[in-house]
Amino acid sequence: MTLRRMAVALAAGLSSLVVTLASVTLLLTSPGCVTDERAPLPPAPLPGTEVVGTLVALKDDRPVDGGIDLTLETEAGVQKLVRVPSIFLFPPRDSVRAMHEVVDASKLGDRIRARGTTDESGALKAEVLEKLPQ
Repeated sequence: MTLRRMAVALAAGLSSLVVTLASVTLLLTSPGCVTDERAPLPPAPLPGTEVVGTLVALKDDRPVDGGIDLTLETEAGVQKLVRVPSIFLFPPRDSVRAMHEVVDASKLGDRIRARGTTDESGALKAEVLEKLPQ
């Protein structure tokens, strides 16, 4: 093979390589069928929410490894749902155990203060729960 043929073959190979690399780069960097429409994010929980009220109802799902739903009446006719998480979540936290102890020591008619964050349904996800003196 002559030097000229080798140069032509090398140039053809290099140009083929450059075209291939350019095509791959274009494919990897093009947006394709992607649109800029994004699903809306769920509303952020409201930090530092506090509910103080009288315990009027209690739904205890602990027998089926669930949590506890407390209904507190904050004023005449106004009720607020407070959700205490399950103690069976791994790892069980001391704060959750403390809230379950408050629930165990409470009865209907007791005054309770709950602090936590409000979820999208309006229920308070309790982080701290305490029984208030009558």
